[in-house]
Amino acid sequence: MKNLRNNAVLMLLGGALLLASCDKKDTGTLAGPPPAGTFTTTSRTVGLTTEVTFTAAPNPDVYLYHWEFGDGGGTNGTGSVATGQTVTHVYTKGGTFKAQLITDGRGGQTFGTPQDVVIPSSLNVVKQYLTGGSSRTWKLDNGVVAPITVGPSDTDPVSYYGGNPAPGGLPACQADDEYTFSTANVFTYDAKAQTFVAGATGGCQAPRNVSTPFTFGDSTGPGVAQLTLASATPSPFIGVTDAPNLTYRILSISNTNMVLRAGSTAAGVVFDLKLVVK
Repeated sequence: MKNLRNNAVLMLLGGALLLASCDKKDTGTLAGPPPAGTFTTTSRTVGLTTEVTFTAAPNPDVYLYHWEFGDGGGTNGTGSVATGQTVTHVYTKGGTFKAQLITDGRGGQTFGTPQDVVIPSSLNVVKQYLTGGSSRTWKLDNGVVAPITVGPSDTDPVSYYGGNPAPGGLPACQADDEYTFSTANVFTYDAKAQTFVAGATGGCQAPRNVSTPFTFGDSTGPGVAQLTLASATPSPFIGVTDAPNLTYRILSISNTNMVLRAGSTAAGVVFDLKLVVK
């Protein structure tokens, strides 16, 4: 019985000490100031993209680094997102983007000041590939499967025509056509002997050789660049004579290969064309 009374006394004393240790003004908030959210960046060119590494300033009070890169999407609609003190993000287009670091720590959450990240345009690199720095000639790539496909839209570029199932399927009068682009923004089509004309009454016909200016700039819709041929007689084209308009988007390009999409985003039909440097 004596032991029971002693234990009860100890419990009461412990409870009193615990209450005494609590601050009557404690509101339950996190301790310390909100953590700062500053960062530095380094970048490098990777093909037609720019890879940027973001590094947050070290802060022992921070337990979460959250990033928004400013190029679309994100929790605030301002960019792609990632977490970590050091992260890497790839920007696929040039421009000035507002990157933001959000930190969580003992003092709560801090939205850092958005910082401009300037990404150089890839258009100069694309045009260098397109023209070879002076003048470069391309041909449809008859050595691959499906050098030409046709579909109703950017999201479905193949359902109308999936392309030749084996290499070497293009008509000879189409496979030998040459398409030349110069740094002076002049396009030249050389049919060699004949032009393949699409349609029920088409086939190999008289050559439709032509030279015309083209405009070059950012792509409207998917693509790394866009070129639009000026009207001329005969009507200029790349790859196929029945493309819906004179707009061609460069979906991808290297020093040897290029994929073009003939038809604007509103055309109602698109042709994907695989080309190779002559």
